[in-house]
Amino acid sequence: MSPTRRRKLVWIIAGVVVIVAIAVAVATYFALRDPGDEAPTPDSAVPEVSVIEGRLRGEWVEFPEYNIRYAAFRGIPYARPPTGELRFKAPLPAAGWSGVRNATTEGSACLQQDIYTQKLTGSEDCLYLNVYSPRAEGSTELLAVYFFIHGGSFLFGSGSSLTFGPEFFMLNDMVVVTINYRLNAFGFLNLDNDVVPGNVGIKDQIAALQWVHRNIDAFGGNPDLITIGGQSAGAVSAHWLSLLPEPKDLAHRVILESGSALHSWGYNEDNFDVALDLGSRLTNGSTVSLQDVARLVMELPAMDILAAAVALANDSMNSNATQIPFATSPERRSPHDGYEAPLITQDPEKYILADKNPLPIFMGMNSREWLFSFYYYGYAARPDYMRFRIAHLDTVFPKNVKPSTDTAAYLKLTNKYTLERAVAKTYQYFFRYNNSACDDTCVFKLYLDDIVIGTDMNRLAELRARSHRSQTYVYRFAVRANYSTSNLVDPAQATGGAVHSDELGYLWKMSVLQQRLEGDGLASDTLRRMVKIWSSYIRSGIPDPGPDHEGKWTPNEFRTLPGNVIFLNIAETLDVREEPIMGQNADFWLFTYSQYRDDKSA
Repeated sequence: MSPTRRRKLVWIIAGVVVIVAIAVAVATYFALRDPGDEAPTPDSAVPEVSVIEGRLRGEWVEFPEYNIRYAAFRGIPYARPPTGELRFKAPLPAAGWSGVRNATTEGSACLQQDIYTQKLTGSEDCLYLNVYSPRAEGSTELLAVYFFIHGGSFLFGSGSSLTFGPEFFMLNDMVVVTINYRLNAFGFLNLDNDVVPGNVGIKDQIAALQWVHRNIDAFGGNPDLITIGGQSAGAVSAHWLSLLPEPKDLAHRVILESGSALHSWGYNEDNFDVALDLGSRLTNGSTVSLQDVARLVMELPAMDILAAAVALANDSMNSNATQIPFATSPERRSPHDGYEAPLITQDPEKYILADKNPLPIFMGMNSREWLFSFYYYGYAARPDYMRFRIAHLDTVFPKNVKPSTDTAAYLKLTNKYTLERAVAKTYQYFFRYNNSACDDTCVFKLYLDDIVIGTDMNRLAELRARSHRSQTYVYRFAVRANYSTSNLVDPAQATGGAVHSDELGYLWKMSVLQQRLEGDGLASDTLRRMVKIWSSYIRSGIPDPGPDHEGKWTPNEFRTLPGNVIFLNIAETLDVREEPIMGQNADFWLFTYSQYRDDKSA
């Protein structure tokens, strides 16, 4: 496998793609919906529901191992196709339809590069979602809703049931929603103007959440009990939806798996540089202006833009392996009538610090998050490449060590320290003065774990504990067994712990993994535990691991020892711990970040 393909593969693993505004007033909605129309029940020959836009026909999906079936509605449009003049714009409400719309096939994935064939695939017409409901016959109680956002580095993925099969959640009395949203340049190019206002991938997710809030009761779901969840880039997205005022009012709690808005790679203030790079690639290397880029991306065919965006993303992550070029970014333009209002106006740390009423969060990470990428970035096969990265540590270094301007102003910092200072001190700590038995290869693996996922998960847990404003439950997943998703690529290269996305194989049905809830063995035991923990949190706000764990799992609290986190360690056995969730280098990283935030100007 080529190094380029390996790099693409690790980012797709980040999202586990291992297999293939309302248009009418609320009063009109109630006028259109048949008052006698109920959520589908297992006795219905074909499940049908009425939503604001019209009537939908789904299908029953059998789960014979457990003698149940559930109603699946796939490919539901939650917004108009973002084509033509709507390219790069915030989504508009889906148009209605007459008659009964077939909802038995997946909607097209958004534009991306297929990881296996390397072909450009997907469609601009991709704003679809899936709804799954186990609604029991005769039930009148509305069920909790899990609104899940897929990962994939904002570059790849979809909400397809091939990857995110809802069967295990269906056994636990809830309604599940998975979504597609615009990716790469089409979702996250940001010129911060009226042509390409930016962050439309997040705006897609908000539109999907609004659609769910308006319509989910037709499927037996409770619009007043929605949990937003996501993994990796999907967790970044879910966290943003809990921070921004409009979507926050539609949600009730949040699940973050291996990511958050705080994570360095999920936010990029170099959006204009990315745009100019894309424009240059679209003109065979010519020097372009932002105005040129705006014209080009509206005029050129979608596949031309996608090809340039894919090449840019690959090259960008070669030069800085910790930064995704097409990610969330600031919209600094002034609001004015008739144009799209800015959505993300400040850096994520400022939003978190200023949030006076944060939603409850259940969050966590895997024990060896980025171990997998050590092999698939080519570090193992090319020691010289690893040594180059170590010697040029700034190319694998989190930019958010130095606070962004919004956070610096909020905390009244002088910002006198440079990022280069932190890079130099980090090099000394990890590599120059390393006297342990752990050689540079061993240390670099731990370093990658820290900078990509661990440090910011630990920081977020501590920030929330310090605020005393909302409950935060924390977990660490440490199981390597038959249902770990990294087994689908190369299980021999991911030993030593649970790597990025491994937990998804213990939550979602994936046919290639042949998961079974019943049976002996670590994989089945873990599957049962994980589904129970996630389901109980979605339904009640309290994650319940059952009786077979040591210690009392309570929400994380601020303790006297900096960096300590109360979390459930999910391994062969379950036990509650109070220590840094990220591992042995927590003191160094927390001191490094705090140095840049204690430098007060007054």
